Parts: sequence; C-alpha cells; structure tokens
Amino acid sequence: MEYQLRNWYYFTWLSGDHIVEQAVHSIDKMAWAMHDVPPVSCVGIGGRQVRTGEEYGHIFDHFSIIYSYADGQRGYHMCRQQAGCATEVADYFTGTKGIGTIKTFGPLEITGEKPWKFKGERPDMYQVEHNELFASIRKGEPINNGDRMATSTLLGIMGRMAAYTGQVIKWEDALNSEEKLGPADLSDWNAQIPVPPVAMPGVTKFA
Repeated sequence: MEYQLRNWYYFTWLSGDHIVEQAVHSIDKMAWAMHDVPPVSCVGIGGRQVRTGEEYGHIFDHFSIIYSYADGQRGYHMCRQQAGCATEVADYFTGTKGIGTIKTFGPLEITGEKPWKFKGERPDMYQVEHNELFASIRKGEPINNGDRMATSTLLGIMGRMAAYTGQVIKWEDALNSEEKLGPADLSDWNAQIPVPPVAMPGVTKFA
C-alpha cells in the first residue's frame, strides 16, 4: 500500500493512467469545443514499449484514441510518455473555413477564411485560474465546473478502457461500468496489494 501510494502515478487505481492524469487536459479542450456534449463511443490503441521495469507499475506509455460523436464529428487524441521522442503539447480544431490552434508553448491562432492571432499577454495559467476562482467566490457567483470535470475525466477513462481492451467503448457503457480498480480496504498502510498485469488489447476484458 505505502509503495503504491508513494508511486501513485504508475498504478491505474491511483492515477487512471497518464491519459487520465496528464493528457486529460487536451481531452478537456476537445470537450469544450464540442460544447461538453459527450461522444457516442470511442476506439483506440495503446501499449507499453519503453516502460518495462517493475518500478513503472503497469500503466501504458502511449495512447491513440478516436472519439465519435452523434453528428458525425470525430475527435482524435494522441499522447505518449517516451523519452527521446519528438514532443508537442498542442490542440488543433479543424473546420470547413479554418483551423484553430492552441499551443501551450506556442501561438494561439486561427488560420483560414478569417485569420486571427492572440497578441495579448499570456500570464501564468495556473495563477489565472486561481484568480478567476477566488474573484468569483468573492462576487458571490462561484465558478463550479464539477459537471465539466466529471465529463472530461470519463472521456479519459473510456479512452483508456478502449485502449486496454481493444474494443469500441460506448459512452453509456463507460458511464455504467462496474469496474473497481483499487483495494476495498484502504486502512492498512502495510497491506499487500498485487500489481495487475499490463493490459493486453484483445485479451483484457471490459468490466
């Protein structure tokens, strides 16, 4: 128990795998672009190529997920945590008249029929979110993104489910899943918690 809690990132019951813990921020922007209407289903691939030691628990090191929406639109999400590879933290929104780009370490712009580029200051985003939250509380109109947070988290979870199992996962299936990842008893700091095997697409079953 203590080892897994101290190394929480590498155990799905604690982190959700890195698609839920880290990459969910891009999934969150996809949900925002889709007005927080959830997709019908998703399918994906993923695996573990460079995280081979026991110290990495059992999580994957790459994912690629396709989210399908009722109106025919699709969202494509890719992430990896593999040293020595090209890196990019960016989101692209492709429409019929242009492409919107959000880059954490680059431009915020729209190219196409009506080009636009953000030219203002870009203060620390973590400080801004705190400023906005505290200001809303003082105003008596507290920001509550609980529903959006839950939706984005489940999007990450269903993507993980799709990659782990190799199956098409429907939104309703993920929402009603009875999968339990963690131990039932969390009271014993010295409890022996077995490490699940690394998921094998086509073998690991949806629960």
